[in-house]
Amino acid sequence: MGYRTHARHTTCPGCNEEIYMEELVKGQCPLCGSPVEELEASDESLDYDDGFERSELSWLVLQYFLFKKFEEVGANPLQVFRLLSTVEENIEIVSSGKEKEHYAYDMDAELSLVERLLLKRCSSCNKLFIRGATKKISGDLLSGGMKITYRCGKCQG
Repeated sequence: MGYRTHARHTTCPGCNEEIYMEELVKGQCPLCGSPVEELEASDESLDYDDGFERSELSWLVLQYFLFKKFEEVGANPLQVFRLLSTVEENIEIVSSGKEKEHYAYDMDAELSLVERLLLKRCSSCNKLFIRGATKKISGDLLSGGMKITYRCGKCQG
């Protein structure tokens, strides 16, 4: 019934049920047959009680796509949520010019099945290894790129 949230409706004078204007049969209630006067478009003011403003819509879309991007590379959803919350809370600071510190991120990520099977190079000691790795995603939201690094079991500590 969510698609009818803002549909034109009225109350039937005969049965006192809520009726949507598109359901009327020859101007009569489909439930009891009482005549129902159609409201003129000028008489009825549609009050939309949106849960968010139009300006927030772009922020919600941005959050969705960033979340999907980080999810695809295996980032922890809680860390992604914290990153987006920090950016949202510090939006005034960011617009003042100190944006570098608020747009940088460093998150833990899960290895995909393919990454678990491939040979990886440790970002600390440059040794090649297959098992016992951790994956880190780091970058800056302003520059748009992200760097994926792996650490071996010895360098994780």
